[in-house]
Amino acid sequence: MGLNKLFKSILVGAAAGAVLSLLDKPTRTKVIESGQRAKNKAIDIYQNPESLAEQVRTKIDETRSTVDSLQDDWAFYNEKFQELKKTTPQVLEFIQETKEIFQKKSS
Repeated sequence: MGLNKLFKSILVGAAAGAVLSLLDKPTRTKVIESGQRAKNKAIDIYQNPESLAEQVRTKIDETRSTVDSLQDDWAFYNEKFQELKKTTPQVLEFIQETKEIFQKKSS
């Protein structure tokens, strides 16, 4: 019962805030323009639902392409990391040997 009263109070507060914000002419103008755009978009979708379906298909294809690209990048970087992990001990050994050779020559 308390939750129901809280919900009603939130709705009343939101409605009061909306009414007060509409007293400002620029805000009222923006709300009207946004409503017109939403109405026009809804009419367009209603009259041409295939357009929306095509936009959704395009976004899905773009997302798939991005995911594929990220997977390829990940595989590439992982491969390079594994190579680096393998060659690092060899490089360190080579550096140590080179250092020892220079130390012997300078002695």
